[in-house]
Amino acid sequence: MRPNCYSSVFITMLALGCVTPLHAQSLSIRTLAGTATPGATNGFGSNARFNHPNGIAADSAGNIYIADTENGTIRKITTSGFVSTFAGLAGNYGSADGGANARFFGPQGIAADSAGQLFVADTANSTIRKVTPAGIVSTFAGSAGIPNSLDGAGGSARFFHPEGLTVDSGGNVYVSDTWNHTIRKITSGGTVSTLAGLAGYFGAANGTNSKARFNRPSGITIDGAGNLYVADTLNHTIRKVTPSGDVSTLAGLPGAWGSADGSNTTARFYLPQGIALSPAGDLYVGDSGNQTLRKVSLLGTNWAVTTVAGLTGLAGSTSGTGTGARFYFPSGIALDSAGYLYVADMANNEARTTRVVAPTLQYSRAGNNLVLSWPTSAEGFNLEQSANLGPSAAWSLAMTGVFNIGDNFVRTNTLTGIAFYRLHLP
Repeated sequence: MRPNCYSSVFITMLALGCVTPLHAQSLSIRTLAGTATPGATNGFGSNARFNHPNGIAADSAGNIYIADTENGTIRKITTSGFVSTFAGLAGNYGSADGGANARFFGPQGIAADSAGQLFVADTANSTIRKVTPAGIVSTFAGSAGIPNSLDGAGGSARFFHPEGLTVDSGGNVYVSDTWNHTIRKITSGGTVSTLAGLAGYFGAANGTNSKARFNRPSGITIDGAGNLYVADTLNHTIRKVTPSGDVSTLAGLPGAWGSADGSNTTARFYLPQGIALSPAGDLYVGDSGNQTLRKVSLLGTNWAVTTVAGLTGLAGSTSGTGTGARFYFPSGIALDSAGYLYVADMANNEARTTRVVAPTLQYSRAGNNLVLSWPTSAEGFNLEQSANLGPSAAWSLAMTGVFNIGDNFVRTNTLTGIAFYRLHLP
């Protein structure tokens, strides 16, 4: 049974959140914010605009943060679904630290620590940035515009177009140093070391530390024991890195791309990018070249891969369950503390989710008319009205006269008497 979920308005506006737990094998996907048209607009749902977002993260309060790559900004989505620009200025690229004057250049990876600080793989700057909860930006490691592969402290370290990162409970940051084909570690004090791989040498070899090889690794996540899981993008595989730097291949076969479900090396991926670990220990992967979301689960001693949303090779932006959903190069993936999944659907310029967010019903007055509007991304919600509130309220469908203006559904009502309105998901 779907939960009773609505938002309502009468003079003042009330928005109630409503969620569906992530339990089923096939995921139900909705659009949280954005639309196919790129831009940098703030707002609710489909009124907001992104420009090829790649990274996505959730903080402990349920806020979502997006590395809005081609805008050069960090965006924030509140629990009510409102999108704002948290750091950076759209279309103004650079590497300035600070508050309103902060600048990024093609940020891709993003992660939040337990204190609400953000860490950003500022890809085109080849640096790792830190953003406080107040939106103050500093450079945590690396030097802008000087790509290389040097270990060391803070600004003396070098990266080469890093695309993914994750944070452990101790505040250590782990980086997929993508164009160096390595996995790096940054201590909470800012000291950088190379955990696995050898800079400048790509490949698919398992092994320890510099004996291992990767091929353009991107997404990365960590479990409670300190094991890292990496989307090894150009190898089309999922790799595991232990705290001591021992690398193994969990699923997929290096150099053999495709979209086969199965266990271990019988499974196939095509350009996997985003990766996130669920509270149950399952890995979710944005299989970007296949336009799908995959699930990787440990069953006994085998890693079983299944497709949980999207249909291989068919790009689109359709909300739906399982194969009824569509993506267009899903890149970043995150899970919040409740287990809801969020996707940076890069080529769709959208943030997608398994969470049902009650849309905000907005209103204005035009002469003797009350104008109600809500984002078109609120699929499945119906406008209803009642003459009163409370347990005795008799809600009736009020979808007659609803039409589209841009990215909103709109209904105009003559102001006569008292009426209450809500958006309800049957």
